[in-house]
Order: sequence, then C-alpha cells, then structure tokens
Amino acid sequence: MSSLSEKIKTFYARHSRVLKLLLYIAWAVLFAFLAYPVWKSRQQLLLYLVNANHSQFLIVIVIYLFALLLAVLNWSVIMHAFDNKISLWMHAKIYLVSMVSRRIPGTIWYVGGRMLLYKQLGVPSINTASASGIEFIISFIADALLAAIFIPLGINLSKTWLIPLGIVVILGLYILHPMMLSKIMVRLKHPLAQPVRTGQVIGWLFLRLALVLTGGLMIFFTIRIFTPIGIESLLLVLGARALSGAAGMLTYLLPSSMGASDLTLLAMLSTIIPTPLATVIALLVRIYTTLFELIIGFIFFILLNKSFPFSKLKSAEEEVPEEKLNDENSEKELQEYRSR
Repeated sequence: MSSLSEKIKTFYARHSRVLKLLLYIAWAVLFAFLAYPVWKSRQQLLLYLVNANHSQFLIVIVIYLFALLLAVLNWSVIMHAFDNKISLWMHAKIYLVSMVSRRIPGTIWYVGGRMLLYKQLGVPSINTASASGIEFIISFIADALLAAIFIPLGINLSKTWLIPLGIVVILGLYILHPMMLSKIMVRLKHPLAQPVRTGQVIGWLFLRLALVLTGGLMIFFTIRIFTPIGIESLLLVLGARALSGAAGMLTYLLPSSMGASDLTLLAMLSTIIPTPLATVIALLVRIYTTLFELIIGFIFFILLNKSFPFSKLKSAEEEVPEEKLNDENSEKELQEYRSR
C-alpha cells in the first residue's frame, strides 16, 4: 500500500504540470459547453431578464440562509460527537470559514482547512477528518435517497437506475451504524469522545435531508424569478437538486465538483424549462451561492480571528518569561538584603 502511494506521489510530481493543464482544458470545455446555448439563445434570455420578477430573489435569500443554518447545525452536531469540549458556536464559526475553501481546486483544502483550525484548539486531525468523512457519507445517503424518491414522481424513468442509489443508501447506513463507527475509530486509534447513539445518527441524517429539500426549494424559487412554473414541478426540482448533489459527491475531490453537479442539474431542469434558461439557472445558483459563501466566510473569519484561544495562548507565553525574570530579580534582591 505504501509503495502504491509512493508511486502515485512520484507520478504526480513528474506530471503535475500536464495534469493541471488537462484540468484547465476540461474547465474551458465545460465553460464553452455551458456558454454556447446561452449565447445562441441570448435574445430569448433577454426577454426572461426583462420580465424577471426580482422580488422572488428575496425569498431565495431567506431560503438560502435557512439552508446554511441547517448545514452549520449538521456539521456542529457531528463534530461535537468527536470532541465535546468545544462549543457548538465555535464549530459553527470554523465551518463557515472553511466552506470558502470548497471553491479552491482540490477538496484537500476544504478538509485540510478544518483540520488546521481544529488543531489550534487541540483536536487531533484524525477526529476532524473522520467527522468530515461521516458528513460526506450522510450527504451522499441523503442525496441518493431523495433522488430515488422524487425523480420518479417528477418524470417517468426506468426503475433500474434506482438500483445504484439503493446500494449507496444501504452501504452508507451500514457504515453509519453506531457499532461500526466505534470500531472504525478504535482501529484508527482515536476512540470517540462519547458513544454515538442511533438517535444521533438519525438526527444527522434528518438534518441533511432537510438541507437537501431546502436547497431544492431554493432552486425552485430561483426558476420562478424568470418563469412562473407551477407547484407540480416542485417534486422534479427537489429530485434534481438531490441527484445533482449525488453527482457532485462522485467528483468530491475536484474543484466545485468539476461541474458535475451543475451539468446534472441543467439536464434535469431541461425537462421542464428551456435548456438555455436551465443553463442560466444552474450558473446563477452556482454564482450566488459562491458569493454568499465568500461574504459570510469573510465575516466569520473576522469573528474567528478575534475569538480563537491560540492568540491568547501566544500572548500568555510571551508574558511568562517576563514574569520569571521579575521573580528572579526579586529573589536576588532579597538575598542581597539578607546578606547585608
């Protein structure tokens, strides 16, 4: 296993420039693929923009903030199971700061950023990585489960495609069983701070299910900014959000899922709205979510920088030598006084 990892590292070191070039080319092709139908139907899209109901965007913002609250709460309660000495508020601040790094190429920055911040609080990196892994599994299960439920209700598809989604759900639930989680952490030589209960796992899963449904509702009202689709289309939009999330999980290690979630969302929405408009919706959702993440992440970075205890520890360490020096000087003075 170690020899394989060494070979991979050596291969990447030798061909890193080529791999990066291929990645940029793939991004350019993807962008061209998304931009072409938009440019081709620009006149039609201008009519959508002119007649857009911008008041619906206020609803989108409210729904997004609620979805973000669910995401923060979901991470906080998961991480709290691995380290219950840190407050939920601190977990929330770290999550909101680290989510900005999701847009940096390579998910290692996203998870690694969390690990770095928690390490300053004395949390072992394996705990943070394990919590991130559980978050990933729960997200995948929730996306696959909701996609399997809502997409058949929205459009007629063959039931055979539900098989891989069902397998994902079953395997994920098996891994998330409290006994299995405990065994995994024991093998990693970092037992859980407290035993995980079945109720906790169910709570994590329900929070993620609520998050996915809220995200689907946000996309639904984003569409309604440009065209008044009826409530009968909501089930398909919910399924589209879930399936696009599952597709994004399959490309988790690539920057912003390498467009897999956007393309999946575009393909699903194209069944109920024109393809150029579906392209605009997919891009618009990506743009405003990224913008919100950057703004909120910057605000909470300022808050986190003020409240992080390691800054106090550093100042305390700087003061210790002065205190010791004062104590030593006072002892010398006392000895000189006694000798007199």
